This record gives sequence, structure tokens and C-alpha cells, in this order.
Amino acid sequence: MGGGRRSRVAVLVMICGIAIAVAAIEPWVDARAGRPASGIRHTAISGFLHWKYQAIGTFTSSFAMVVLVAGALVFVGGLFASGLLAGVASIVALIASGVWIGLNASHYNPTSLTYSDLRLRAWLAIGGGLIGLISSSFVRRRQF
Repeated sequence: MGGGRRSRVAVLVMICGIAIAVAAIEPWVDARAGRPASGIRHTAISGFLHWKYQAIGTFTSSFAMVVLVAGALVFVGGLFASGLLAGVASIVALIASGVWIGLNASHYNPTSLTYSDLRLRAWLAIGGGLIGLISSSFVRRRQF
């Protein structure tokens, strides 16, 4: 009985990992007023260190790479029923999402960023991270 529930929770965690990884692909914010439609694929992760919005052309140096790797690790955590791995990767996805949204909002200060400006991909990363984090606490390895 408990094994079936554990496997369903592990599948939910794996789905959250897929949602987080898919979120790394497309733009996260709609264009409005002075702010263009933008996404995490074209924002340098190194800009976080100086809190400066920096455009970048390579995928591997962008926020998208961090979110993609975090999503993959959440998936692997669900696959191997590792609540610790899934939980830590979910936290990383949430932090990367929050930092990018904050960085984008601070860069385009005259234009306020409302929740309705966030596209589906941003909500996939946020929702997948939250549900993955909560669900990871219910994933336990089977005792032999």
C-alpha cells in the first residue's frame, strides 16, 4: 500500500522536473510598454553577481541552463526516489526563477511587472519548483 503511494509521488516529482526543464525554453515575460518580451535564455547568469541585467547569446551561460539542469535533477530525484536531490534541485529552480524575475523587474524599473505579464513557462518553473519541493518530502526510498 505504501509503495504504491510512494511511486505515485515519485512520478509527480518526475513530472515537476519535466515542467521545470521545459520552462527553460521559451520567453517568460510578455512585452509591455518599454519592456520587450524576454526570457531566461538570453540573460547571463553572471549578471546576478553584480545585479545587472546582461544579455547573452549562449545557452550554457544563461539562467536557462541553471533551470534546465535543476529540472533534470528534480526528474532524476523522482526517478531514484531521492527526496533530498529532488528537494534541493527544486529549491535551486525556485531561486533561479525568483532571481531572474527580480532582475528583469529591476532592469525595466519604469515598467512594472505584474503577475499577468508572466507567461506559461515562468509559471511552469515556479509551480514545478513548489510542487516538486513539497512532494520531495514525501518520497522515501524503499527499505530492504
